[in-house]
Amino acid sequence: MDGALEQAEVFARERPHLLAVAFRILGSEADAQDVVQEAWTRYVRADTTGIRNAQAWLTTVVTRLCLDLLRRSRELPRRPEDLPPVAAGGDPQEVALLAGELTEAVTVVLDELTPPQRVAFVLHDVFGMPFEEIARILGTTPGSAKKLGSRARGRLRRAADPRPDADPREARRVVGAFLKAAQEGDIDGLIAVLHPDVTRTADPQALPPGAAQRVRGVRTVVAETRALRDNARRARLATIDGRPGIAIWADGRPRTALIFRVADGRIVHYDVVADPHRLARLHIED
Repeated sequence: MDGALEQAEVFARERPHLLAVAFRILGSEADAQDVVQEAWTRYVRADTTGIRNAQAWLTTVVTRLCLDLLRRSRELPRRPEDLPPVAAGGDPQEVALLAGELTEAVTVVLDELTPPQRVAFVLHDVFGMPFEEIARILGTTPGSAKKLGSRARGRLRRAADPRPDADPREARRVVGAFLKAAQEGDIDGLIAVLHPDVTRTADPQALPPGAAQRVRGVRTVVAETRALRDNARRARLATIDGRPGIAIWADGRPRTALIFRVADGRIVHYDVVADPHRLARLHIED
């Protein structure tokens, strides 16, 4: 196969994952698109004979471009060892956040983290990357990378959405009502269970070409849900990391998972997980 053609095919295969990584780190779809485009430019110019793992190489390039972009936008120390210490009373958090804790609120709070903390947290807790690989990307030691993730996790937990989670039975009722309305194309039913300012985030693998990774507002979410009605018909209720959710299965494996944040009887946010790295971190039960 022609080298240029092979490069194009490899990049096309990896592009959805790269977009997912860049979006979760940066929180901006436009910036994520720019970063991935720059990664493509660098990949085309690179000597690929020395690249054994294209996904790892491209993920490293995308992550470092994200770091550079974040650092340019804020006056922050450039080296992990220069980071400020953890605030008093804040012990490092060693347990990765569960999917249900990675809500839209977390995306907002990410802005309070330093770029290295943000990268360590997203790559490890969201995509399951080992700290040894994260350390290589950040140019530090695995121990330092782990500390960055712990500090980020602690800050995010302290700044979590103050609204209490719905009772599991109530949350399951709300999620079940959402699924039923989505399957039947019931606009009123969807509006009844969605908060007026509901947000939906999604991995590119779950979206039609050109669709936004984040949308906000009940009208937009309802319109999208109706457009994807065929997908809803193949979905069923599931328990995801111990919380009510929705899963779409194929060949005996979950291909897409919807993770919900329910408060006051309505869905305030849901995330559509379809990136294989993220799906692998979920514990999904019928």
